[in-house]
Amino acid sequence: MGTIKFTISHKRKDCIGCGHCALVAPHTWTMNHEDGLSDLKNACAKGDDYMVADADIDVRKDNELAESSCPVNIIRLGK
Repeated sequence: MGTIKFTISHKRKDCIGCGHCALVAPHTWTMNHEDGLSDLKNACAKGDDYMVADADIDVRKDNELAESSCPVNIIRLGK
């Protein structure tokens, strides 16, 4: 039986670089030192607007906090 996963979507082009996501969920998020915006670790592009990654269920609570604290509402968690 494999590890239970969930999906995270990030609309990076609308990021303002506040850093809340990287602060509350550092295993999933990092701040890009080149442009100051957040990067979703291990993400792949989905269309022109979104970066998407699968994450282990043990970091879901941290990412729920990242989602709810994002001032521009560009983080979405899936199943």
